[in-house]
Amino acid sequence: MRRLEPREARRGRSGDDPSPSPRRRWSRRAQIAGLLGTPATDILQPLRLRPFRWLWLSTVAWNFARWMELPITGWIALELTGSPAQVALLGGTRTAFLPLAGPISGALADRVDRVHLLKLAQWGNVLVIGAVAASLLAGTGAYWQLLLASLWLGASWGIDWPSRRALVADTVGPDHVLQAVVLESASQNASRIVGALLAGVLLAAWGGPAAYAVLALSFLMAAAALVRVTTPATDAAGTRGAGRRSVWRELAAGFAYVRRDPVIWAVLLIGVLMDALLLPYQQLLSVFADQVLAVGPVGLGYMGAATGAGAAAGLLVFPSLRRPRRQGWAYVGGSCLACAAVLLFAVSRWFPASLALLLLIGFGTAAFGTMQTTIILSRVSPAMRGRAMGLQALTIGSAPLGALEVSLLVERLGAPLAVGVNAAVCGALITLVALRSRFLHVAPAPSAAHPSIV
Repeated sequence: MRRLEPREARRGRSGDDPSPSPRRRWSRRAQIAGLLGTPATDILQPLRLRPFRWLWLSTVAWNFARWMELPITGWIALELTGSPAQVALLGGTRTAFLPLAGPISGALADRVDRVHLLKLAQWGNVLVIGAVAASLLAGTGAYWQLLLASLWLGASWGIDWPSRRALVADTVGPDHVLQAVVLESASQNASRIVGALLAGVLLAAWGGPAAYAVLALSFLMAAAALVRVTTPATDAAGTRGAGRRSVWRELAAGFAYVRRDPVIWAVLLIGVLMDALLLPYQQLLSVFADQVLAVGPVGLGYMGAATGAGAAAGLLVFPSLRRPRRQGWAYVGGSCLACAAVLLFAVSRWFPASLALLLLIGFGTAAFGTMQTTIILSRVSPAMRGRAMGLQALTIGSAPLGALEVSLLVERLGAPLAVGVNAAVCGALITLVALRSRFLHVAPAPSAAHPSIV
């Protein structure tokens, strides 16, 4: 019988060098670069698929435009009106159409070509934002124009979101949804950092009108990137078979489908709480930068970049959360962390502490957003993906009610107290939903079959 010996003794007798081989050292470095034990090649694997690669590139450009738009529009609105409440109301108009546009476009995404819906939304953004930029440069810009532009951006987001998210799962399959969503989150967080910093620099150097013109060019790049996006065969097959029933029956079927799944239902309930009570704080960052922390537009850029950096840090953790139960805990824990950090941010008057709290907020909201989409797409069938994403957009459509509520609170209590109260209430309600539902203890749903990545 062969005797087992220590590895060091065997190496010494055979004359092997105990140091790792170049291949092993490369493998170890790849593991480190691969985000806490997840190989980098595994994270990047969806990019090997041409349809997803071009979809991802278009998403990068769109995210860059979106994260520039928030601080630029908020700052211009504050300059035009001087009213924090009107700045908060502007954020509500951005999502005013989502309760209607999201579910309907989700049903349409299961019936018509999803890529065509994306192009409709993005080229509409180019026309609307370009028109407002021209008006601002001509000196005839007004607050109502920003309101109309925000209304359209919300409507276009509702058209785009269900199709874009459904196409993610169509192009990579359920087994690689997490990697694809992490890649999208990486692009969003990088855009969140660079876009916010660039917005602050443009506002400080060139002023609001010129910054808005650069924003219009960013939306143009987002639309142009869609030229190379093609419709996957799974999407085309699904939309051909969905045209026999009315849109309203499709909506009813989608609602019944998600209502029967306790996991998806709890995810959507928590989404309503986050979008209505917590996330409206983003529109008030310009108020905090100008009237609370007194750091000006460049400081506003740093604040937006801090949340993006915190979200980017989450990418070091999220890819390792492959088990559905861990994803559920990350979803609830990240949401509660964001609520606690926003509450502390609301009472902070020291800029470095506020930036550190914004890092935590970014990390928590990234866990919320990444796991929300991952959990839903991993559980629904391909034929229901558009409608499921439409219902997710419906939860985001609760933001106008939250924006209206926080604008009223801002008028009576001021921005810090209004944001803090909403954060505390949101955290308490999320904890209640998580404890009373079976959300954290439900076994994963079976995944639909999908061609493997080659």
